[in-house]
Amino acid sequence: MLLNLKRRRRGQVRAIDFVVSLLLFLLMLSQLILVIVNVQTGLTSHIEDNLTVTELDTFGRSLLQEEGSPLWGYSQNLPSSFGLAESTAFPSLTLDASKIARLITGTSFPISAISGFEQFTYDSVKNLLAIGTDQEFQLSFLPLLEISMEIAEENASYYQASVTITNANNDPIEECIVSFFTLDLTTGNILLAGIDTSDNSGKASNIYIDPNFNVPGGEHLSIAIAEKGPLWGITWSIPSSSSEDILLGRESNATVWAGGLNSTSLLVSDVHEIIGTPDEHFLSYIYKNNQGGFTNESITATSLFELNETISISNNGIVAFFSIIKTGDKYKVGIGTFPVILDNVQNLGKFYNVFGVVEDNPRDKTRITKDFPVYIRGTLMKCRITLWSD
Repeated sequence: MLLNLKRRRRGQVRAIDFVVSLLLFLLMLSQLILVIVNVQTGLTSHIEDNLTVTELDTFGRSLLQEEGSPLWGYSQNLPSSFGLAESTAFPSLTLDASKIARLITGTSFPISAISGFEQFTYDSVKNLLAIGTDQEFQLSFLPLLEISMEIAEENASYYQASVTITNANNDPIEECIVSFFTLDLTTGNILLAGIDTSDNSGKASNIYIDPNFNVPGGEHLSIAIAEKGPLWGITWSIPSSSSEDILLGRESNATVWAGGLNSTSLLVSDVHEIIGTPDEHFLSYIYKNNQGGFTNESITATSLFELNETISISNNGIVAFFSIIKTGDKYKVGIGTFPVILDNVQNLGKFYNVFGVVEDNPRDKTRITKDFPVYIRGTLMKCRITLWSD
């Protein structure tokens, strides 16, 4: 009797041990399965990320290293194939500035006055690049030097403009040559006001004396162009005594477009939204000449409402355009650059949308971005390409 009881108790203990062991085994097995699933998911995600990076790199290099149809940047007809390279005879990332300028017509620029260019849209580029409906992209071009300006004003005919030059990481850049200009809006005259070199904190400055050429109280604009080898940046600002009656950039509802023709001859067009009849219309521009300095020109427009002008420039370097409409005591200033700045940030000095889709994350797609250094007209810029895919 006692023996049977002991055997029954041993059986119960062994059964409990077995159940506990089984539960522990199942628990450990479930944890192992979770670990394997997580590792597999992470591996799959990593592979997918790598595939997306590879896809973006392939897309970007095809876009930047292919020449496309010959002379499509200068022709009004749509190209049969697309590529921004200046020439595929030299394997590099040297891009055609006129092709990039033409991309503005695919954003918000009013191009009714430029026959044929209105056909060139984002959708047409997608077709030329054979991008499917499940993919979108953005394309932007930016200078590699960031430059900001502050103005300390003593009176209407004397002030100091100070600039700070940094890179994309906000690190100060020293030994940049900074050329300061003043633009007299009352006459369209533009002159070099001084040159300085940035110090180890990235700062440079210039004192403006009689900035409006002995017209105290006149309306004027301060411009600064920074250069360090092939790197460049540009900015402009309005002294406080002049700011009340000047609409600048996007606020002015004025746009300047420069492109077409050839590398030393540009078609410059501007369009202003104007109420009433303006009194005067000027085009002022600055460009690097073949001697390495700057040339400053001013044109009195034959039409008060719009301008389509062919101008000659040097082979390389920066060109900055300022189109001025004067109505009474009010001024509207449209601004453009060549090479073109394409940027979605609507700050002072950056007045163009990116080419392509502008939403941050259209249709909940996966987004990936890469920056490519590119040469345009002998200057180094940053091409940022963003690609979306399911």
